[in-house]
Amino acid sequence: MRRFSITVALLLAGPSIAVAGQVPDRCGYGDFAYFAQDGVAAYNVSPPTGGRTYFHDDDDGDGLGCPGAPSCRRKSYLVVQDEVLVSKVENGWACAWYGRGDRHTVGWLKMADLIKSAVAPSGEGDWLGAWRFGDNQITITRDKKGFHAEGEATWKGPASVHEGSFKGRLEVKGVTASYADPAGTEPFCSVDMRRVSRYMVVADSGSCGGASVSFDGVYTR
Repeated sequence: MRRFSITVALLLAGPSIAVAGQVPDRCGYGDFAYFAQDGVAAYNVSPPTGGRTYFHDDDDGDGLGCPGAPSCRRKSYLVVQDEVLVSKVENGWACAWYGRGDRHTVGWLKMADLIKSAVAPSGEGDWLGAWRFGDNQITITRDKKGFHAEGEATWKGPASVHEGSFKGRLEVKGVTASYADPAGTEPFCSVDMRRVSRYMVVADSGSCGGASVSFDGVYTR
């Protein structure tokens, strides 16, 4: 079961971008969450020479040669032992997420500057609880019939607030889980989740609420 609402006078038309439309060689927030559903791992920053490793921009087809060109380097950087999540590796570059408090960064890091963390995979018993990412929350419970999930998401614009939600049975298989609206529901909402370290990475279908509403993100309890 799912509902969504749009409040305030100014209404925005059109759905949010669906994760199915993400470009394979990009590394934005939605791209990271989408690719993480096929596999994600925790890494620690460990540059061979010590010091910093910098985030780099995508290749937008503008001829700059990103992410490898010097002009693609951002101001954002990490230091030794910072923990990141990596959902994809291409040509020596890792699509990585880093979070601290309410601040989150996604972009390309040099794979050579990372070492894999010694983190055991999470068991399905570790799904339970209230998971949060910004203003979004997903609560997972379990009873004799299995797992259940209830999610609430909010997008706050300058003149409007859009909301979305889902509620129902959660199919759990090891470190992955999924929710889907009943067949025939329009628009159809589905939400995929994957556990890694102390995080839960979530990617939705882009149809789980009002315009710009998304459950995509890296959640913690």
